[in-house]
Amino acid sequence: MSRLLKHTFILLLSLLLLPFSLLFANESLKIAGWDVYADPENTTKTIGYESFEKKYGVSIEFTPLSNLDDIIEAAESEIDYDLFIISNEGIAVLHDMGVVKALNLKKIPQYHSLHPNLKYTKWGQFNSKVYAIPWAWGPTGLMYDTDNVDVMNSWEALWDEKYKGKVAMWNDISMIWTTALTLGYKNVYSLTKTQLESVKKKLFEFNSLHAYYYKGGGEEIDLVKKGKILIYNSWYDPSSRLKSMGKNFKMIIPKEGAVGMFDSYMISINTNKEELSHHYINHQITPDIQQRMLRLTGLAPSNIETLALLKPEEIRALHLDDPEYFNQMTLWDHMPRKNLYEKVLEEVRKDYEAKLKRRK
Repeated sequence: MSRLLKHTFILLLSLLLLPFSLLFANESLKIAGWDVYADPENTTKTIGYESFEKKYGVSIEFTPLSNLDDIIEAAESEIDYDLFIISNEGIAVLHDMGVVKALNLKKIPQYHSLHPNLKYTKWGQFNSKVYAIPWAWGPTGLMYDTDNVDVMNSWEALWDEKYKGKVAMWNDISMIWTTALTLGYKNVYSLTKTQLESVKKKLFEFNSLHAYYYKGGGEEIDLVKKGKILIYNSWYDPSSRLKSMGKNFKMIIPKEGAVGMFDSYMISINTNKEELSHHYINHQITPDIQQRMLRLTGLAPSNIETLALLKPEEIRALHLDDPEYFNQMTLWDHMPRKNLYEKVLEEVRKDYEAKLKRRK
């Protein structure tokens, strides 16, 4: 072996033996995504950041966002994000915009432990290449205070005069989907003009109940904490977090059904930290981190091996013992006439503001 070849071999071997904390020392990963995944104690970090930062010697920088449009805007902004956490209906949007890159599954060994019912191949693959790795999933269910609210099984609870002034909805396009289900419509992503008119009238009625709308970022938790709301719709189940605050809430899927989603990690086309980004995704879908995510958010894990770390009551509460539960949700999807939905939202918000002013 020549001296040059020998030195090259020794150098490569020494690099391979370097601890991760030295390989990526002082680098940072910039992530944008749904605000529910911010660490409760440090919202500029993601759930699970501590062990990743310690292992790799890097810093996680998280931008928490509360709606899909904001995440899409972040992906096409001039900020050099490395990763995005986006709901399933946004995967194709980012792919078609050309702002994300295909993943190397050899660098994400936990991928092979993902729950088969997630149908991630349908949503996350394009031209036989994988672009998205599922991280969490769950329905947009009905949350209610079990100490102060009668047992219920219908979305109509949000319109019950008995709880006037104590109800809330997420200030997002999903309020249209929830209201459509309440009215018995199943085609929530392709409503007719007549159906949308009925949805609008129903939301005007909701506005008359001195209702609240929350934007995310923990606003709903704050409203509960202050005793301002007893019933609301939520795309994750914070009942365990609320219990630690002395509030006993429960999430149900009403008899009319519920929409649902799964959130995934995608890597930005602009990242220069592709290797580190793959390590991060693999870390986030390990059973230990998935368990922590579940207990903080009330969302279900994507890695099926996480079940071995859960209590029987946790498995039952999230229906993880029911292989068909995931398929019962109407997954968030593309709306061919989203402009009509946005027009309804605009009118509902204007009506709410007008009624709010009259109350003051």
